[in-house]
Amino acid sequence: MEDLHEAAIAYYNNAPRDLQLLAWNFYLALDRDGDGQVSYAEYVKFLQQTYGWIRPNFFMDLDRNRSGSLDFWEVLTLYYVVKTRGGVWCQGCQACLVGLYFTCVACFDSGSKSYDMCPTCYKRRRFNHQHNYFLDNHVLLRAKRGLPPGFTNVNLALAPRPAVGPPTTRDDDDGLMEAFQALEVGVAAEKSRSCVIM
Repeated sequence: MEDLHEAAIAYYNNAPRDLQLLAWNFYLALDRDGDGQVSYAEYVKFLQQTYGWIRPNFFMDLDRNRSGSLDFWEVLTLYYVVKTRGGVWCQGCQACLVGLYFTCVACFDSGSKSYDMCPTCYKRRRFNHQHNYFLDNHVLLRAKRGLPPGFTNVNLALAPRPAVGPPTTRDDDDGLMEAFQALEVGVAAEKSRSCVIM
């Protein structure tokens, strides 16, 4: 998780100022009670409204200082993980895959849902899958090199927000969805000008 935290900060530090402000606005909207921290309940509410998946242990992994809540930098890591990993979970043990993991090459190449395994489950063969050609994520990246120079499509690397229904407007929203959508639009606009995830 530490590598993902560092990556999130690196993208933030190198993002344009307007995108940094959108990230801060998102954090402030996520902090529904205005106490300067994002509680587990606020985290759950956001994930239910947007992505539909909630892993309690993931909140604990994000909470680097074990305060029981998330500060701005921890929320920034949450955003980075859901956008770049999109809920990449081990098919064996259901752990969130944040470091090295194995991917079924046939599923990856098909462009459909990938089939991913943590090193422990892959090593112990804790899976039943139709294909048997797996590579770790770093080797897979290297194996895909050789595409035409300058061919970059950051959209393929980012997990799309799953359709969980149309955005709702509720009295208890307090601008969270509006701030989240503004950040999404800002990131999308910046991707058209440069290679940016955050």
